[in-house]
Amino acid sequence: MKPTSSSLCKFKPLVIPPPVDGGGVGVAVPLNENSEVHAIMAETLPRYVILQSDYNDKYLRSVEGNSQVPLALKFGGEYSFDRDTRFELEKGKDKDAAGLFNIRCMYNNKYLSTVSATNSWITAVAAEPEEDQTKWSCTLFQPVFVTAGDNTKVRFRHMATGIFACLQTGVSTLVDCLKADRDGYDKFLVINWESVVMFPNRMVLKGDNGNYLLTGTDEYLGFSIGRLRGTDTEFEVTPSRNGGIRIKSLSSNMFWSNKNSLWVFADGSESSDKMTHKTENVFLPVKYAENVVAFRGLIDNLYCKRLTAYDKMDCLGRVNKYVDEYSRLVIADPVLSRKIDNVVFRIPAANTTKGKPVVLINKRVENKTQSSMTVAIDLRISDTHSSTWNASLSLSLGVKTTITSGVPEVAEGSIEFSVEFTSSYEWGETVEREVQMGSVYTVEVPSKSIVTASLIAVQGTAGIPFSYTQTDILSDGTEKIYEKDDGWFVGANAFNETFKVEQTAIPTAKL
Repeated sequence: MKPTSSSLCKFKPLVIPPPVDGGGVGVAVPLNENSEVHAIMAETLPRYVILQSDYNDKYLRSVEGNSQVPLALKFGGEYSFDRDTRFELEKGKDKDAAGLFNIRCMYNNKYLSTVSATNSWITAVAAEPEEDQTKWSCTLFQPVFVTAGDNTKVRFRHMATGIFACLQTGVSTLVDCLKADRDGYDKFLVINWESVVMFPNRMVLKGDNGNYLLTGTDEYLGFSIGRLRGTDTEFEVTPSRNGGIRIKSLSSNMFWSNKNSLWVFADGSESSDKMTHKTENVFLPVKYAENVVAFRGLIDNLYCKRLTAYDKMDCLGRVNKYVDEYSRLVIADPVLSRKIDNVVFRIPAANTTKGKPVVLINKRVENKTQSSMTVAIDLRISDTHSSTWNASLSLSLGVKTTITSGVPEVAEGSIEFSVEFTSSYEWGETVEREVQMGSVYTVEVPSKSIVTASLIAVQGTAGIPFSYTQTDILSDGTEKIYEKDDGWFVGANAFNETFKVEQTAIPTAKL
């Protein structure tokens, strides 16, 4: 028997209304039902983020050298995916911190807070989180969602003041800087840093037909040549807004442009101020393998692909909102060789950990005689120290690279440099070296006693940002120099070695 409409179970779909902030700008409010919705949605935020202002489309970055507010945070400057634009959202640990975050600046490893009780500029100066919401130095912020999903926009309320963090307008040296204020420019696009694909400065692209992408004299881009042809097949990549990039054809010096056409052309120009990136020139990369990517236009979300249509064959077009076999492009770095030197470590921003003392080696000596004796105990041991240098590159492209750098090591209360490393190297490779520790120690062993001698040390690790100079030899043999500030060093070593002797009597039964 068919069920009647009256006999059917009727379920009302659960609809969560868009979050509505319970308090006005500049008014501290207690947690309420809307705050609980925001707290649930806060679980969807990525751990590492880039924050882009909805007002000027610029990334928040740390800025040194401002006389009014040292280490100010500003929505401005050149677009960058380096550590100066990266922030970590650390969940609050206090029982009253549900849905709240401490925001750590990855450039200097400090937390965001206001400057003082009377100065509401927000800077990255707090060495440790402060979760007491009654203190002006509180580092907790509440994300209040404006939109969610792939285009997540939030406002961050500073919990101590109850005021949202805003981009400050005006004409002072602090224009576009971050402040707890009622200005209203407080909506920020949250970009998942781990989803951002970071490219080498130059690249070549190969399509599914095995041909390289070539810039034509008619501004079309075509997969039409089976070998590299200098700048005709090379493209320059620069970071841009929304976690995207701009791609410049080096033969024409024009950007890829994604206008009202089926095709992508190499005819995009700079904006008049050279700081605003036109939406039609921005592409969002998606990584599929170590050297395979697809590009989606920011302006319309259509993916680029090899396309044959009308009278054009194997040109770069845009049709689909999904990736197919014609959209996946193989990327390579066209430089012949690369040298990394002038490595400068930012020691004040180092993140060090110190473990508990551990016994590296011990030896035991028994003296069953009636008189004491002096013995030499060899406590020498080889300890492995490891070092890893990394840069902001998402793609492993196998460029032959030589690096020259000092090797930082954790010491008691400081970081010291023991050796210099020069070798062929690939970013992210771990280099190990054996270090001799300990010595031969002379020990007095009393009569009828057991002496245990131990070599003890502390295991330490260090994460240290660094800048460097990158010198590339290009495909035509010319030299191109880049000053970079995206390095990250990780090292592990034992330090603070001590010698310890323990004495016990030999049991009478064993004499």
